[in-house]
Amino acid sequence: MNSVNAAAKHFGVPGYDSIFDYWRGDITLVAEPPGFSGARLPPDHFYTGPLIPRDEFPLPEEVKNIPRDKPLIYFAMGSSGTASIVANIVESFRGKPYQVIAPVKFQLSRFSHVDVPANVLVTDWVPALQVNKMADLAVIHGGIGTVMTAALAGKPVVGVGMQMEQVANLAALERLGVAIRVGKSRNPSEGVQRAIEKLTLQRDCKSEGGGLCQNDRGVGWSPPCRRDVAPTLWNRSIRIYR
Repeated sequence: MNSVNAAAKHFGVPGYDSIFDYWRGDITLVAEPPGFSGARLPPDHFYTGPLIPRDEFPLPEEVKNIPRDKPLIYFAMGSSGTASIVANIVESFRGKPYQVIAPVKFQLSRFSHVDVPANVLVTDWVPALQVNKMADLAVIHGGIGTVMTAALAGKPVVGVGMQMEQVANLAALERLGVAIRVGKSRNPSEGVQRAIEKLTLQRDCKSEGGGLCQNDRGVGWSPPCRRDVAPTLWNRSIRIYR
């Protein structure tokens, strides 16, 4: 925050005491369902429920045609996944008794060569909710979008958080009993494989995540939030811009 506060001082406007103040507006909308984190929101914060895109583009043919004779894992690390960690985890899938859909081409493109195992299908971006529903388990980095998508699909999660916000998201899923969190390291693949093995043996947890996000048809604004936020936002806007 030092650079931001230096700029604020230069232009004679108030600075910020913390990163939390920086991300706080007159009204702050929290894109997760009530009860996910267990946090008590301040009066000017409101839950919207998860904001998840649906059917944003067609499912690639190679994903449609992936063999389904073995369990299927969805491996996605968003845009913030560390490339070397992504490559290590991809290579750790070699010889395992499952198929993997891995939309991580962006991260792997940073290397001249990655030895992609035969049971791993590396792709560009895919419609995440649709592929999560196909899979038996998700291995993700813990961004709120990937976490909410896996929960909405009702799939257990193995998570490797790259940043503190992602670690916190995964910890919330872990407290709800639908995830195993693996600590970030240069090569967390051994921990990821142990977690996958444990979760595939505990298949009863597969259906527990789905109830987490299923309000208002599973996505978007929950009814209490829609009722409370709209008039509040309107009244605040009138006061601010009169």
